[in-house]
Amino acid sequence: MSHDDDARIAIRERLDDTMMVEAGAGTGKTSALVDRVVALVRRGTPIEAIAAITFTERAAGELRD
Repeated sequence: MSHDDDARIAIRERLDDTMMVEAGAGTGKTSALVDRVVALVRRGTPIEAIAAITFTERAAGELRD
């Protein structure tokens, strides 16, 4: 398993930790963020209680959808 795989798993599964994800374009940051939000909602966190910040309108749109 690569360091990138470990990081993606942590983003998706370490739900009690606040995280900042920094990586280059096209590396899957938005996809990992979507996975995290889905996991939080499945765990019972109200969507209104989740703050997810992106740096582009495109990423925000993908997250919203």
